[in-house]
Order: sequence, then C-alpha cells, then structure tokens
Amino acid sequence: MSKKILKCLKIFVTIIMVIIIIYSAIMIAQKIIWRDRIPEIFGYKNFIVLSGSMEPTINIGDIIFIKEVEDVEEGDIISYKLKNSIVTHRVVEKIPDNGKNLYVTQGDANSTEDSEIITDENIEGKYVFKIGKIGNIVLFLKTKAGMIVVIMCFIGMVLIGNRKNKIDKGKHSL
Repeated sequence: MSKKILKCLKIFVTIIMVIIIIYSAIMIAQKIIWRDRIPEIFGYKNFIVLSGSMEPTINIGDIIFIKEVEDVEEGDIISYKLKNSIVTHRVVEKIPDNGKNLYVTQGDANSTEDSEIITDENIEGKYVFKIGKIGNIVLFLKTKAGMIVVIMCFIGMVLIGNRKNKIDKGKHSL
C-alpha cells in the first residue's frame, strides 16, 4: 500500500473512532444523568432493531432514528414504550379520546394488530430514517469477541504507528 493511501486510511479511521467515542460519551452521560429517559443527540433517539416485525421496511440489525413529534397520524411508524422495552410499529388507527389520542399499531410483517392500545404518553417518537445493518456491528462489538477485535485493532494501530516512527527516525539519522 502506498504511503498516501495508508495515511488517508489512518486519518479516516481516527476520525470515525473520535466520532464514535464522542457519541458514546454523550449517550453514557445522558443515561447517567437522566436514568428514566432514552438518550438523544440533536433531538434524535436511535435503536437497534432486534425483531423482524417491521420487515421489509425495517430489518433486523438496522439502526433506526426517531424524533419526538406532536402529530402522529395513521400510517406513521412510531417507537413507543411497552413494559420494559421499546417497540417500533406502524399506526393503523388513531382514536381521539377526550382531547388525547389512542393508537392501534401493527408490525408490517404481522398479520394482526397489536393487542395493546398506545397512548400519547407512551410514544418516544416517529421514525425518521435508518442505517441498514450497522446495528449488527454494534451488537457484535458488545460481545467478548467484539471487544477482543477492538482491542486487537487498537494494538495493531499503535504497533504500526510505532514501526513507522522507528523507520522515519532511521531515515533521518543517515
């Protein structure tokens, strides 16, 4: 590999790592400060999709981004709290109820509506966009094998950097 390509690759990887570290630090800090709220950045919350109930629109392993909104209509995809988890399904019916709204939801891949009626208070936000399959990488990095891969990559970058510095110093001493 040429020196220019190697240098560009190193800069690119460093930028990505810095972005991931800053993003993770913000999310962790928010989780510590506001234990009952889902962390967000620039008004967006994100989740890794773990089930196929919204396929083919949203697939297992996608990372979805949602944003809080005031207006939820039939056809919108929403994420909402249900017991101790977050569910993302499509609104199939909106029912006005004494100045508030109730929502009937259903996964696109499901043949029946969800049994739970959703209230405005349960809604975390409306689906905005997704990044396909990146969630699989995040889930892998949370495993022991994933942590080992990250550590090995870091050690490899340090060793390559040290080797390059030794080579560069050797050239200058001639």
